[in-house]
Amino acid sequence: MAIIIRTLICLGSALMVYNIIRYYGFYKHVRKMESIGEARRLAGIPLMLLIGFLAGYLIVGLLGKPDIVMALILFGGSIYVSLVLLFLYRIVGQLEQNEIRLSTLYEELRNNVKDLTKNSLSVFRVNLTKDIVEERAGSGLYPTDLAAKSYSDLFKSRREYLLIDKAGTAEQPFSRNGLLQKFHEGHSTVEETLFCRTAFRTACFVKMQAMLAAQPVTGDIVAFITESFCNDEMVNETLMNRALAGQYDMIGYLADNRLGVVIGDHSLVKKGSIIPVGNDVAYEEYLQKQLSPVLSGTEEEKTAALYALDAHQVELRLAEKDPYEVNIACEIEGETFYKRFVFYTIDRLARFYHLLQSDTTEARREEQKRANELEVALEQARTASAAKTVFLSNMSHDIRTPMNAIIGYTNLAKRDGIGLDEVRGYLDKIDASNQYLLALINDVLEMSRIESGKVELEPEPVNLRELLDEVRDMFTSQMTEKGISFDVTCEGLQNANVICDKTRINRILLNLLSNAYKFTPHDGTVAVSMVEYECEKEGYGEYELSVRDSGIGMSEEFAEHVFDAFERERNTTVSGIQGTGLGMAITKSFVDMMGGSIQMKTAPQKGTEFVIRLCFPMQEDADAGGEAQRTEGEAEYDFTGIRVLLTEDNMINRKIATLILTDMGFTIDTAENGRIAVEKVTASAPGDYGLILMDIQMPVMNGYDAARSIRDLADPALSKIPIIAMTANAFSEDIREAKRSGMNDHISKPLDVEVMKKTIKRVLLRA
Repeated sequence: MAIIIRTLICLGSALMVYNIIRYYGFYKHVRKMESIGEARRLAGIPLMLLIGFLAGYLIVGLLGKPDIVMALILFGGSIYVSLVLLFLYRIVGQLEQNEIRLSTLYEELRNNVKDLTKNSLSVFRVNLTKDIVEERAGSGLYPTDLAAKSYSDLFKSRREYLLIDKAGTAEQPFSRNGLLQKFHEGHSTVEETLFCRTAFRTACFVKMQAMLAAQPVTGDIVAFITESFCNDEMVNETLMNRALAGQYDMIGYLADNRLGVVIGDHSLVKKGSIIPVGNDVAYEEYLQKQLSPVLSGTEEEKTAALYALDAHQVELRLAEKDPYEVNIACEIEGETFYKRFVFYTIDRLARFYHLLQSDTTEARREEQKRANELEVALEQARTASAAKTVFLSNMSHDIRTPMNAIIGYTNLAKRDGIGLDEVRGYLDKIDASNQYLLALINDVLEMSRIESGKVELEPEPVNLRELLDEVRDMFTSQMTEKGISFDVTCEGLQNANVICDKTRINRILLNLLSNAYKFTPHDGTVAVSMVEYECEKEGYGEYELSVRDSGIGMSEEFAEHVFDAFERERNTTVSGIQGTGLGMAITKSFVDMMGGSIQMKTAPQKGTEFVIRLCFPMQEDADAGGEAQRTEGEAEYDFTGIRVLLTEDNMINRKIATLILTDMGFTIDTAENGRIAVEKVTASAPGDYGLILMDIQMPVMNGYDAARSIRDLADPALSKIPIIAMTANAFSEDIREAKRSGMNDHISKPLDVEVMKKTIKRVLLRA
């Protein structure tokens, strides 16, 4: 046991000697570290304690009689001291590394500041902790810079020049407390742009940068502050951002009544420029010597423009509303230009403002052009509105006139004791009024469709010579009755077979001849001629159609509006002649749709001539088709015994159609809607029905769906029964839809017996 005790005491003593030797080396190193400051004086105390601890070991081990517990305590104490010293060495080592790193960063910071000094107005190294200006370089912004010892005094003198709110209580970022606060918040860099006055510049932007760091040795907070002018940089940046929004002749600024040009070169700009000659001029001089001589307008307008641009006025207006805009007119080299000046506030205290000058000449011209177009459109709208008002008045008159005849003759025909011949006379007059009323309604509906763009051409093979023959046959009797000499010629027609819209050509001729008939007095003449010219387009023929009369003609004033809708001449000669004023507008629209031209020659009491030129593709193998049509038209057909399924929901219309068809020889079966018609056809035997007449707008099932259902029947003898639409849906798209649904042809209401008979005959011949 004694050996163990002695061994533990020896090992503890040896370990303590090792600790003393190691700590002595550490003590000498720490004495050289300035970063720990006063702590260096305390570094010798642990060394004295270690030596005392070792002496205690030796006294106990050599002179005393220690037991095993005392030996273990002494050995454990040596180990504990070793661990404490190891921890202390680590802490100090880390502090030493931080000191090296801070010193390196500090030197790098100083080197960076030296580089910044080359492009800076002034540089300061300030100990913020001690409030001392330790070092300065550069000329400085103000004379007081050289005299200031503390940073607080330096900043205080600066506040007299900075264009900021001096009465404000908020801490400025570059004050001593402001920089210390930024450092404690973790910022290593502070940057701000200030607007200020200097001893040698009226007003300018100054960029201030502060790099913050802790002094490695003392721990004091140090700021490296650089100052540099950035006036051009700031103005360019802010103005260029605004310049992106538009095109400007000049971008500049107004400061202390000096006009500076940032963008805009007087020697390079386009014609009409009023950019100042020079990049920095007196603003008042610019207004009086360069702008005033080119101002256009009256003297009052020129004075008002200069007053609006006056610097004092600009400041007053900007105080009320930002931005402030002034528009002026200039006359430069005999041409008028419009300019816009827009002022923005940069700093009202410094009287520093943006100025954007732009040329608005093209915009003003476009605006004036649009205003003129709007005025024209407005006038046209007024004219159209007035014309429609007159049209409604005419329509009221023109509708009431035939209706008066219809009602009057109907009442006369109802009288007791009236003879059959007299009744027939009344019916003829009623029929004439009905035809006029139908034409009136058709004109209104046609014009409405033309204006809405719903009219489309439907080209088909046409023989122009036969077309003119039909027109001659149509008008010969009524011209003869009125004593008008009527002549139709087409000797100059070489290629009569063309592809065109026959219905619209007929309508054009009908409108022109109807007018010629109405406005040509007894013993007058009406002539229609067609000649052919060589067309530049291969495969086409150019045709000139002329309609001449010796009628009352037109006034020069009305001739300018003859093709306008709802227009009729207002004079005593034509006041008694019925008409809607739509016929010529419809004619002109059809000619335009065909790509042709229409011209007119007229004079009061000297007649009128309309000349139309149209180009049509010539038809190939036309003779056979024409011959087939002529044969079809001449063929006779006996309707006796043919059973017709008349599908009509209106009882009166069903009764009228039944009477007409019965007179033709047909046997009639009826259906009230499309579904009943389909059921009857489905239940019939082949040959029961020779023809189906189908209304379109019906309840339960309409005519289109009924026709499709019949065409879908499995029995070909039933699905191929001829179907003719008999409907008030009389427009071209209605006819096309009827044919798409499987119908063979179309008869429009009100029913014309002759047209009805010809259509049925044509369909049955083709069946």
